[in-house]
Amino acid sequence: MPNLTKLNIMRTLSEAEFKNQFPFFGEAYDPLDPTGNITIKWDIISWTPDGYVAVVTIFNFQQFRHIQAPGWSLEWTWEKKEIIWSMMGGQTTEQGDCSKFKGNVPHCCKKTPTVVDLLPGTPYNQQVANCCKGELSAHGLKIQPMQQVPSSLALVQLELVMKHPKSPQLPSPGQKNSLTPLVQCSSHMCPIKINWHVKLNDKDYWRVKITITNLNYRMNYTQWNLVVQHPNFDHLTQAFSAKYKSLAPHSTTNDTAMLWGIKSYDDVLMQAGRSGNVQLELLFRKDKAPTFTSQKGWAFPRRIYFNGDNCIMPSPDAYPMVA
Repeated sequence: MPNLTKLNIMRTLSEAEFKNQFPFFGEAYDPLDPTGNITIKWDIISWTPDGYVAVVTIFNFQQFRHIQAPGWSLEWTWEKKEIIWSMMGGQTTEQGDCSKFKGNVPHCCKKTPTVVDLLPGTPYNQQVANCCKGELSAHGLKIQPMQQVPSSLALVQLELVMKHPKSPQLPSPGQKNSLTPLVQCSSHMCPIKINWHVKLNDKDYWRVKITITNLNYRMNYTQWNLVVQHPNFDHLTQAFSAKYKSLAPHSTTNDTAMLWGIKSYDDVLMQAGRSGNVQLELLFRKDKAPTFTSQKGWAFPRRIYFNGDNCIMPSPDAYPMVA
């Protein structure tokens, strides 16, 4: 029986780029989410004379990273000549060579099967009962981060019937995405643009307006989230048009916040166009010590993540002065 396996996934950089830029971090480690991981649990439910029935459950224990469209994928390698006789809750991308079987044909005979999410509209008799949680259906599923889903709930479940059972070996983590961006022309050619505007600066308070613009014509972002690092989050008074949660990864100071949209109001960032933006505002209180300054870009964020992707920040010399 396979052991429970945890996979930490970083999707912003390739593995080589990540190790080159952050050689002091472990593989797929994020200091803003030090315990974040994807956990895959393989449970053998029952044994048959020549195989077994297993339920594979995927949990997303990352605080602010989704598995985006076109959905999750899972791949492993069998030790010998195992096959998948039938499956619910997902489907393999290829059947493989099942020519030696006559009559009833297995679902998949590949030594390294790749299992992907079901398409929207899949009949209920092809889905796993009582799956999935977090206001999601079992077809067309996106794995949510734990900002809104209790950690005790499964987010994906597969039910498989195997022949000639052996423990699978799970490969290194990764994500396959077949959606090629079609992005508006701009100087940066990035699919997401984030504008941080200091709109109020008075004696006791200062206020920021954040505009997130989608420049991708082929993709919207359901249940988007933004992670922002700034030293003044200890004095955040109110967040408008967004929900707020302090991440405080080092627990000594509150300098990191996660923001996400309000359900049925602005939790969907639509494709590029007239409706392809969301706006939110943050109101900060100034402390008694002279911390706030208009110099050297202090009023602007140190780092921003959009849906877990690290945004490219301008150089300190490019920050404008705050009046």
